[in-house]
Amino acid sequence: MSDPPAAINFGTNVCLFRCLRSDGEKFPEERYRDCEWARPEKVEDWLTKLGKFARHQFYPLEANFPSDREFAFESFPKNYELRTRKKSTDGAPYCYLFGHPEREDANKAFLPPVFRSPAEFFPHLLWLVTDENLDRATCQCRCCIEQLQLPKTQNAKGSSLASSGPPPDPSAGSGGPPGPTTRPSKPSSRSSAKKGGSTASSANKPTSKSTTVDVQPQIDESFLFREGEVVWFRKIQEAFRLGIILRNFPGDPASSTPPKSRIQPLSHHQRVIEDVERAEVDMRPFLTFSVPAINPMLHAIADQPMQSVAWDLVEAQLPNENMKGEMLSLDASKIAASQIDHSYSLFNAIANPHAPPNQVNFGGVFLGCEKLGVFEAVRVRVELHEHPDANNLELTFAMVLKSIVLEKTDKAELLYFQGDIWLLQETSSPQHVQNLDQLPLAMRREKAFRDNVKRAHGTHFDWVPVLMNIIKPEQSIRGRFYESERLGPMLNPQWGQYLQTGVVLNIQKSLNNRFDSRGNYIGRKKSRLAAIIGAVPPNTTLSLGPGVVEWS
Repeated sequence: MSDPPAAINFGTNVCLFRCLRSDGEKFPEERYRDCEWARPEKVEDWLTKLGKFARHQFYPLEANFPSDREFAFESFPKNYELRTRKKSTDGAPYCYLFGHPEREDANKAFLPPVFRSPAEFFPHLLWLVTDENLDRATCQCRCCIEQLQLPKTQNAKGSSLASSGPPPDPSAGSGGPPGPTTRPSKPSSRSSAKKGGSTASSANKPTSKSTTVDVQPQIDESFLFREGEVVWFRKIQEAFRLGIILRNFPGDPASSTPPKSRIQPLSHHQRVIEDVERAEVDMRPFLTFSVPAINPMLHAIADQPMQSVAWDLVEAQLPNENMKGEMLSLDASKIAASQIDHSYSLFNAIANPHAPPNQVNFGGVFLGCEKLGVFEAVRVRVELHEHPDANNLELTFAMVLKSIVLEKTDKAELLYFQGDIWLLQETSSPQHVQNLDQLPLAMRREKAFRDNVKRAHGTHFDWVPVLMNIIKPEQSIRGRFYESERLGPMLNPQWGQYLQTGVVLNIQKSLNNRFDSRGNYIGRKKSRLAAIIGAVPPNTTLSLGPGVVEWS
């Protein structure tokens, strides 16, 4: 067993934070099996990253600090110890921070609870610094949440390393403030949302707690396309146009009848187009294709509400007959889809007694052209300070939504998403990470499909945690997470040939992102129908799926 590391000398240009409180527990040395003290450079790395998180938390970007000033924590809280344990196939040591108290009923045959990265520990450190009462129910770190939520007869998941081996270390990409925060402050004046949306500095994110709420998933995963979503549908031969799904009809496996959707083509309200029925094979997600440019003569009305445009007068003033009728209708559908893409509406409000009075939690949202709900995966924008390979388009990141939060301020309404970010990684390790119980069905099926393709090549895939209990603003959600097995054949005619060679193309990079379409940010609408009004006939009715109760 090596000696504890000496104090770190950070130099004169480093502003040091100090945590005076601690809940750390000192464990007997025999509990640290196969572990040794971390090297000083590892300790310095962790303390420096924690300092960066604290700097982002407590000092907005406009604070009067020199741009070259660095921040770090002087040391870990009392009884918190950084140690390494070699258990990976490549022999590389993983760093773990020990010290989090374990429950009385914990199995002492396992390692004590651990934090696996600075990003994972920072919510707990922030709780130590800011909560004078040290009420563990208010802490948003993984260890506290799991210990409070697990039944008394179980052991906290943080104590199970002895049986399962260490998970991949996500600390390499932890360069920015993780998780929900508990200390509000003035948002940075330099922050602005893409396309006119609103965002705030990391210290102004909502303070919704990771509380178990009695709410069930509202998303019908049996359909690739959901009621109320805007989609592309095949009109004739290879031509696609835009429409909204009015209702879904299940197929009949006995008669090989595929599921179908009733679709109302988008247009303008003064041109009535009959709805159509299409099977999934003749449909595509809205984010599959970019919205084509409209005729330049229509730019003046492109940002006006669809229902306020006098389309008959617009048509009468068009100089070219070829631009009227169907062509104007097609351009109107492009304008409508872009406006819908820049709006959202909420459903299934959740009673959360722990939420601040200016926040409301929801079970689902029509985010742009798609329908999303809690307990499902979404494509998310990951920043470089959160993971060093964030810009690698070949990687698949997914965020599992835990809560959808609307925060009302004096100036705006802000939409936030809280959840866990995961990275799908290929590995030759003979063991699979045992975390499927934390993942929605779509992510489980994605892993199973890829594992089946790669079985002959001796590899498989694991979902690896990147950031837990992170909060992302509206503009960071790229769109729905689509399963490769279902959408891949629709996007690439050579899909089957690639699979035969053991290649699974990354379909996520082939999709557009919300806000990629032209237009100004619109924000919240009172209902889904309010978001599409003026683009469909006046008497249009929508079936929004089972159990959906809209919130206005």
